[in-house]
Amino acid sequence: MGNIFSTNRSSLTIWPLIASAFICSSALANELYREALRPQFHFTSAKGYINDPNGLVYVDGKYHLFFQAGPINAKRWGHAISTDLIHWNQLNDAISPANGHPAFSGCAVIDHDNTSGLQTGEAPPLVAVFTSWGEGQCLAFSNDQGMSWKRYEGNPVLKLRHDAKRSFPLSARDPHVMWYEQQQRWVMVLYENLNAQKLRGVSAHEQGGFSIFTSPDLKQWTRQSHLSGFYVCPDVFELPIQGEKSKAWVAMDWAKYTTGTFDGTRFSPHGEALPLDYGSKDTLSANQTWKHLSDGRVIQICWIRGGKYPGMPFDQQHSFPTSLSLRRVAGRLRLCKQPICEISQLYGKREGLKQAALTEGQIEELGVGSHSYDLQLELSIFSEGQILFDVLGVPISLTQHSISIRDRTVKLEQPLSSLRVLADATSLEVFVNDGLATMTFTTFPPDVPQPVRLLMVKGEANLREAKLFEVQTIWNFDHSPPKRARAQ
Repeated sequence: MGNIFSTNRSSLTIWPLIASAFICSSALANELYREALRPQFHFTSAKGYINDPNGLVYVDGKYHLFFQAGPINAKRWGHAISTDLIHWNQLNDAISPANGHPAFSGCAVIDHDNTSGLQTGEAPPLVAVFTSWGEGQCLAFSNDQGMSWKRYEGNPVLKLRHDAKRSFPLSARDPHVMWYEQQQRWVMVLYENLNAQKLRGVSAHEQGGFSIFTSPDLKQWTRQSHLSGFYVCPDVFELPIQGEKSKAWVAMDWAKYTTGTFDGTRFSPHGEALPLDYGSKDTLSANQTWKHLSDGRVIQICWIRGGKYPGMPFDQQHSFPTSLSLRRVAGRLRLCKQPICEISQLYGKREGLKQAALTEGQIEELGVGSHSYDLQLELSIFSEGQILFDVLGVPISLTQHSISIRDRTVKLEQPLSSLRVLADATSLEVFVNDGLATMTFTTFPPDVPQPVRLLMVKGEANLREAKLFEVQTIWNFDHSPPKRARAQ
């Protein structure tokens, strides 16, 4: 089988440093981001532990990514910004614990009409709505486009009966706030457990649900409804349906989603919730999205949970951003996702294979000498056929109607037609049939980068196209940061 391309691309020009505050000295930064287990195109904190992404907002040409950082009893909001969703510069922390209350997860909105009255300059304020653990739901605001933050003096703006317990099954948390244009008011979707106590034999994931509140000003909230059967990290948004003129609403927690209708006060599901990801249990979690983008996309980023990074200055990572869409399959709506197209900015060395018939025992090989790459396959596997290959030492088995990775097998709703794998040193993100199903895993890379070898174990297949792109680093190794203030 011939190699259809094998070219090198010059190193990327990392986007210019902006004259704002970055977290570490030039000498320290030069030692960071070069570590053996550092993902090269997935976001990680320069140092320390991170988990949930928070407060995703786009303003003045910059994407803001806030994230949970530090130990659980001292959680704070870390902060990074990007102009392209690819290259990130980490700032100093935005929201710190106060009065013994850690700053847990939440969201950020642009208050365009200054309904909150928190605006002090010409630009509308950014308002973060977050859980102050043990206190309730609180506000912090910024009048300099997210560069400095101040807590609202009237916090908490919403306090519920279990908040003081600091109980994961019981305490309300993770507010998601959006402006509902038809009713000219704010809507909050909040995880809340309406039970008086923890239920024995019932997991935390099943006890609670989403409570919906409304507000004219982000400060005063009125309860409207409750959607049971959902856990933390709520997100609710509307998407167009591919090939149709209609739209549908999506509601998701940290592990599952459902489509439905929403009238500003109540979400009505179309049916049972489906998994957001079919990989290792809870590996992909704490989902959040950027919305209201000029190109109409809704872009998701998540926490890739549970990875091990021995000897590294950082701990945990985020998923690569994906663009979300709705597709109707066998009469039911499915949430699909694909890596954002901006990833092509990072492509370096590349390999490809021409279209060919694969027969039993045949081996084909692709390699770019890296632990960070984007593998793309378009293929059809005939009845009883099986293909086996591995990525970063993780075996992947394909048949016409299934994909198996480690102990996970996904039965496909449609015959396998495409497969995409983002491999990045310590993680695998797998997209099946144009993102109709995804599987996410953490792993350790081999000592030396290995080529991808496709083995036709049995039967036959038609390989229409195979591409392998090296994905180059997103990190700028030469930070030289001043400092800035943060909310206390």
